[in-house]
Amino acid sequence: MDRALSARIARVGGSAADNAALETALAAAGYTAYSQLPAFEAIARLKARELELVLLDLGLPNEEVVAVLRAAVPAGGRAARATVLVTAAASATERVASCLQYGADDYLTTPFDARQPLLITRRIGLALSRRLLGEATIRLNTRTAPAEAAIVEAYGTAADRFVPREFLDHLGRKSIADVRLGDHVQRNMTVLFSDIRDFTSLSEGMSPQDNFDFLNSYLRYVTPLIRARHGFVDKYIGDAVMALFPEKPADAVAAAVELQRQVVEYNAGRARAGYAPIRIGIGIHTGDLILGTIGEPERMQTTVIADAVNVASRIEGLTKTFGVPLLVSGTSAKPLGGAHPHRLRHLGAVRAKGKTRSVEIYECFDNDPQELIEHKLRTAEVFARGMAEFRNGLLLTAGRIFAKIAEMNAQDAPAAYFRDSCTLSVVRNRGERFDGVEVVEVK
Repeated sequence: MDRALSARIARVGGSAADNAALETALAAAGYTAYSQLPAFEAIARLKARELELVLLDLGLPNEEVVAVLRAAVPAGGRAARATVLVTAAASATERVASCLQYGADDYLTTPFDARQPLLITRRIGLALSRRLLGEATIRLNTRTAPAEAAIVEAYGTAADRFVPREFLDHLGRKSIADVRLGDHVQRNMTVLFSDIRDFTSLSEGMSPQDNFDFLNSYLRYVTPLIRARHGFVDKYIGDAVMALFPEKPADAVAAAVELQRQVVEYNAGRARAGYAPIRIGIGIHTGDLILGTIGEPERMQTTVIADAVNVASRIEGLTKTFGVPLLVSGTSAKPLGGAHPHRLRHLGAVRAKGKTRSVEIYECFDNDPQELIEHKLRTAEVFARGMAEFRNGLLLTAGRIFAKIAEMNAQDAPAAYFRDSCTLSVVRNRGERFDGVEVVEVK
């Protein structure tokens, strides 16, 4: 078979009419490996080198367009993983030109004309031909024997799966072979911790093989969203995920919100298979950290060291305390500014037992049930007044405010928590000055 016809092609974005015309045209021309993918899945497949051509529609949000382009055409002069054709209306010349400058190979104008399929497939065929010609030229010009070149490429691809390419980029190393013990760099990043609720109870009813299969199924389904938001997974800790977002806290918050929505879809599949749904908790914190290598010359590993990592982990643990799925620290919430799209509610300051510093926290309730969202928006000012009274040590007044809010909606777990905490604090701190910081037991 013509190798171009067997090329793995993906469509990302686009209208239903355009995508139907594209699929029909490719099928009629004999292309055998076409799929329509959301941006996050296309990015995962690009990084795994499972695609050769992407038709990227510029109607997608700009951050998704940039993320797909970055995955297909990495920065730093590294070889493109796939050819990208952008599709856009004839009026979008500036955006098309920007994508071509970044590394897209060509463009197609939308809407597609279903009556003229050759106008679609000819440009696609030419783009694939250029890619195949380029690969052949590289093979002819390389000084490395084909077998050795294949081994080098396979090693590089395998290494990227165990040590994130982004980690090496921050260390200034081209490959894992260049890493030395003690390499390190300090950065300000946002840390995201995600954990499956009651995983111990869930895993007790499964065999080791079932546990292994379940975790891989879950992680493969949700973690590509982290890469789609410019983050990378630093490590998997059993059922927990630790991810880093080097650019801005908004990336981590958006990824967390999308992770929760993806879990809803994942649970729909579990329900069809007769399995119980899962729930996750997510904590986010921004701070200075050090990325580097530790160990000894014969056995070392990359790691992240900082109090910011511990704080993010403890904030994730607080989601159980407050009965919410997503908590964001003040250092991550405040940089979002006033125009961000997320629904946040300030839950005051908390301090873990044994710690001297407190941390401001906010719940993000974007994915709460609609009735609960409306309740929290409706009672926002009253809740804030209750929190102010709480922090000023006026616990009886604060307790009455939170009790009223909790009575209005029994699902408002933070209101119920502070209602009870006010009562306990009155007894606990009798005769002592209350500093307005909630002290909680959390690992």
